[in-house]
Amino acid sequence: MKLNRRRAVVIMIAVAVSAAAAGAIALASPGSGTSTTILAPRSTFSDTIHLNDDRIKFQTKDPTDLVTQQVTFAPRAFSGWHHHPGFILVLVKSGHVTTHDENCQTKTYGPGQAFDESGSAPFMVSNESDTETAVDVATQVAPAGSPFRVEDDPPPCAP
Repeated sequence: MKLNRRRAVVIMIAVAVSAAAAGAIALASPGSGTSTTILAPRSTFSDTIHLNDDRIKFQTKDPTDLVTQQVTFAPRAFSGWHHHPGFILVLVKSGHVTTHDENCQTKTYGPGQAFDESGSAPFMVSNESDTETAVDVATQVAPAGSPFRVEDDPPPCAP
């Protein structure tokens, strides 16, 4: 009898933990219609970097990870709301992508244009076209060992 009661308590705890985790996950905003190809694997600058040339400055204070990936957005695809530790430099290779910030302000970029993603506020990228595929190439610079993407809930202004 004690074994069955103990088993029941363990099962109830497992169900409660699963339900809580599912609720937390359900709040995040997953993307849809995107695919990612890693172009260069996660690599680490072990030393600090201090470059300052031609009025461009790049500096790190601790070991830093980098990764370069190509992201393909099918028509009407979107990244989901997220942010990245460090920053990302994004080059639009083809098609058009639209960025959405935490205030739901948008800006659209086409081939040959670039934008950055940084900060801890929710951010989303989408392809607003009904017919055109969009492709961008992104290089992220982040503190060594940090996750490259953090899922966020949509901001209050998002539909």
